Amino acid sequence: MKALKFFLRMWGFIVGMLLTFAALPVGGECRAQPDDIRSALIEELGEVEKPTYVIGHTCPDSDTVCSAIAYANLKQQLNFKCEARVSGALNRESEFILKYFDVPAPPVLENAVGCNVILVDHNVASQAVSGIDGANILEIVDHHNLFGDIKSNSPVFYLRMPVGCTATIVRMCYRNGNVDVDKKMAGLMFAAILSDTDNLRSATTTNLDRQTADELQKLAEIDDRTKFFLDMEREFTDYSGMTEREIIFTDFKTFDAGGLKCGYSTVATLDAEARDELSGRLAEFMTENFSSTGVDMFFVKVHEIENYTAKMLAFGNSAREILAAALNLDAENLFLPVNVPNKKIARAISAVLETSRQQVA
Repeated sequence: MKALKFFLRMWGFIVGMLLTFAALPVGGECRAQPDDIRSALIEELGEVEKPTYVIGHTCPDSDTVCSAIAYANLKQQLNFKCEARVSGALNRESEFILKYFDVPAPPVLENAVGCNVILVDHNVASQAVSGIDGANILEIVDHHNLFGDIKSNSPVFYLRMPVGCTATIVRMCYRNGNVDVDKKMAGLMFAAILSDTDNLRSATTTNLDRQTADELQKLAEIDDRTKFFLDMEREFTDYSGMTEREIIFTDFKTFDAGGLKCGYSTVATLDAEARDELSGRLAEFMTENFSSTGVDMFFVKVHEIENYTAKMLAFGNSAREILAAALNLDAENLFLPVNVPNKKIARAISAVLETSRQQVA
């Protein structure tokens, strides 16, 4: 009897998978393409003539900028009225990439109320452009954990994959849409993948990221991947003329855990000496200015790309102890092992804070 039940369950699973794959694109045809869904939603909203803005998270990094541009370009090739936008000033790495491939920077969208939007590279309201609660969200394309709390009034097309970079997903969308990638778009997506995976060395890098980067490198006509990456990082780690506050908030996100609001910043340096020097500057600044950040706890990861080591800084009541417990570190020496991704750090912090809240309750 048990064997029969197991057989029936397995047969049901196989049939279900066959039906699922039967609905996927074959030879360029599909029962319901994502763009058909999106078009139907726009018509229902009565916004046919209104453009759709493709936009990434606040404090934009290179993946969020390049993916927005490349995805908007894909939609344009498919005859949709889409335009790329950013939700803030670009960092120096992104400026370098756009200049290198001769692509203009997207305009800043100050407020999304009443706009049709496609969100890329995030699924959290606290990281979204202002007015997201009043926007018509049509799609979300992302590679992050499901911390998401973004809500919509209508169903959305949600494409999420466990890869190292949103640009990897965008490249797949070009392929699925049978749209060719030109040199400029290939360059943007290639640079985004290198940026988000630290030249394909981060723990979040997948084989799909590597294969996609190899393909895009050829299309972008980049001879030396590592040289190009280091050129990007020299721009990214050039903090001359920037205040400590500007440095910290260049790559900054927030997340809620255990009833607390946490800030998380990532800062890159070229080598260990620069990492230690910058860590001292930022620690002194944050000690004096933590109360003005508007969060309960603030964590800063200062890493160097030469050997991929990192030092953590923590501010707020019990923040050092929470971080030490989350990552099994010495609270007096918050040096990370090699190659600890930001996602893992945020998850570990969240787990400890949630456990602490449950114990108090």
